[in-house]
Amino acid sequence: MVDKRRFWLNVFLIIGMLISAFLVYEHFSATASKFCTLGEGFDCGIVNKSPYANLDGISYLLTIDFNLPLPLIDISGINWFFDLITANAFLGFLTLLFIFMLNLKHNESKFTFVLKKDNLKWIRGVLVFGVVYGFYLFLIQHFILKTYCIFCIALDLIMVVSLILSYRIK
Repeated sequence: MVDKRRFWLNVFLIIGMLISAFLVYEHFSATASKFCTLGEGFDCGIVNKSPYANLDGISYLLTIDFNLPLPLIDISGINWFFDLITANAFLGFLTLLFIFMLNLKHNESKFTFVLKKDNLKWIRGVLVFGVVYGFYLFLIQHFILKTYCIFCIALDLIMVVSLILSYRIK
C-alpha cells in the first residue's frame, strides 16, 4: 500500500517542478509574459529577469545593495550554460526532482549514495534549505524589487507544504 502522505508529497513536487519549468522558460524568454503580469505589484518579468534571479544575486545583494567591499560575482553572464546552472528556477527544478526521486526510492534496498535509513532525513534537510532560500527570495521581492512573482510565491508555498508533509511521513 502506498503511503498517502508520500503520494501527496509527490503530487506537490510534480506541481512544483512544472512551475519551476515555467519560471525557467520565463527567465530565458526575450520578453516577460503578459500571463504573469498582474499590475504594478505582481510582475514575474521584473522578478525573473532581475539580478537576483540567479545564484550570483547573493553577490549582487552584498556588493551593490549592502555596499560591502566584496568582489561582484557574475558567472551567470558568461554564457547560456552558466546562466542556466545558476538560475534559481532551474536549481529549484533540480531540487524538486532530487526530492521526488528520493521519495520514489524510499523502499528500495539497492545501494544509492543516500542510505535507505537516511532517505527521509535527506528529503527534510533539502526541503528546509529550499524553504529558507525561498524565504530569502521572498524578502528580495518584498524589500528590494517591491513587486511579487505569483509563481514564485506558489512555489514557496509548495515547498512549505512539502516540508510539512515530509514531517508527517513515518
